[in-house]
Amino acid sequence: MEENMELTAERSLEIITEQLEKSRRAVSKDTGEWLFVSGLTTMITAVVVACANYLTWTPLFHLLWFALPVIIWLVMKHINRNRVPVPESFVGTLVRKTWYTILAFALVYSVIATVWNVVLQHYESPEVFLYAGMHITPTVVTLLAVAVSMTGLILKKSALVWLGLLSFVILRCGFFSLILSRLLRPDVFGRLSLVRPCELIFLFALVGLMLPGLMLKREDPLTPFRGNKDS
Repeated sequence: MEENMELTAERSLEIITEQLEKSRRAVSKDTGEWLFVSGLTTMITAVVVACANYLTWTPLFHLLWFALPVIIWLVMKHINRNRVPVPESFVGTLVRKTWYTILAFALVYSVIATVWNVVLQHYESPEVFLYAGMHITPTVVTLLAVAVSMTGLILKKSALVWLGLLSFVILRCGFFSLILSRLLRPDVFGRLSLVRPCELIFLFALVGLMLPGLMLKREDPLTPFRGNKDS
């Protein structure tokens, strides 16, 4: 009797584990689609904003960033219009709540920082603005990089964890800007201040969003179950 109970308990645990793994793979595919579209849309927006600012000598086109979440939502809605939605699951709920929380923090911070910086620019000197201004891009991209890595932990995809970390390092170390300063003339490099931080956002969207999304999209959801190992 005890042996039968142990076998039943083991089988029940195995079934639960298999269901969690199947759910994780289904969520991985859906998350990959979302990350890929978000990354590609962000890269296109970065190019448009950079070109517009560089040609018009005005930073007003940076306001297009606030329309980016709406654009991504519309694109995803169009892509998924004829698809069967992914069934609700514990893994899917974790991923969704992680991104909702991070995006809420990023959006609130961006709005507050934008208002604060505008006030400083109008009523304080450039020196005060330099030290008291709120840096939007590094903070927002850091939050998104954390979200990518946390998604990798939830889905048990170590590559996502490392890509999130790599995108953060690329943004914060300034290596890309250092390369441009060596390749471009000082006057051209100085004029690039009009397109900043578009080049950093482009790189983050490529490394931190599109590449992880592409990796998840290309996985085979029918791969046999292999326990708790990474796919």
